[in-house]
Amino acid sequence: MRIVGLGASLEVHPDGPRADELTDALTVAWSRCLHQPAEPARDAGSLTLRLVEQQHAAPDRLTDRDATEFESDDLATLLSAGTQLITRALLAAQIGRLLLFHAGAVSHPETGATLVFVAEGGTGKTTLARTLGRHYGYLTDESVGIDEHLRVLPYPKPLSLRSPTIWPKLETSPDALSLLTPPAESRVAKVVLLARDHTLTSPIVTELALLDAIAALGPQTSSLYRLPQGLHRCADLLDATGGALEVRYAEASDLLPLAADLIGAPQ
Repeated sequence: MRIVGLGASLEVHPDGPRADELTDALTVAWSRCLHQPAEPARDAGSLTLRLVEQQHAAPDRLTDRDATEFESDDLATLLSAGTQLITRALLAAQIGRLLLFHAGAVSHPETGATLVFVAEGGTGKTTLARTLGRHYGYLTDESVGIDEHLRVLPYPKPLSLRSPTIWPKLETSPDALSLLTPPAESRVAKVVLLARDHTLTSPIVTELALLDAIAALGPQTSSLYRLPQGLHRCADLLDATGGALEVRYAEASDLLPLAADLIGAPQ
């Protein structure tokens, strides 16, 4: 099967004695990334995922960031590792071409105006994407790619949902969560940097000066140094969208009014 995201395309080969079971699970989880892209996609290579009857020496967790094969006797473990490997391959194909952020993104379902929310892993991007995605078009919950025209190249991957009783995270299709689909083209309208603070009763929004915003965004980019004039591209993005905001918040639902202010209320 071919998985498309971030303007790149990866050939994924389900393998092993339980390949049919794996194929069915991947087809459901990656339902929104199996379409043919409207524009030619960059080749991200191939990946083999192998679902075996009994695992002997393979690791319980993914340790090789550049692996092109991974096997497990546990379907959930294989799907979780597969999401990591697929994301890394698609990102690698666009290094030096796109502004790449560790971020989620949703867009207005009619105008395509896009809110990009940047944050470290484990700080609420997936929960926010799930919450906002019921009202706005779901673009991604993890990795945002932006071209020189401020277009966001969609990556509607499965959402990796935490379970209080089960490891690993559950790879869940945006279709299963009833998230909206974005319009054909989405462009960045605003960039926000997220910070969780469970003591707050309402979000605190702070405008960031340009240099402060770039300094804060830098650690949440992928290979910015390999993007020609990467800092200039980042500065141009912020200038075109009126600068970045720092948003401290407690719960994802608290940010629905802010999203409406920044990219328009959905109809």
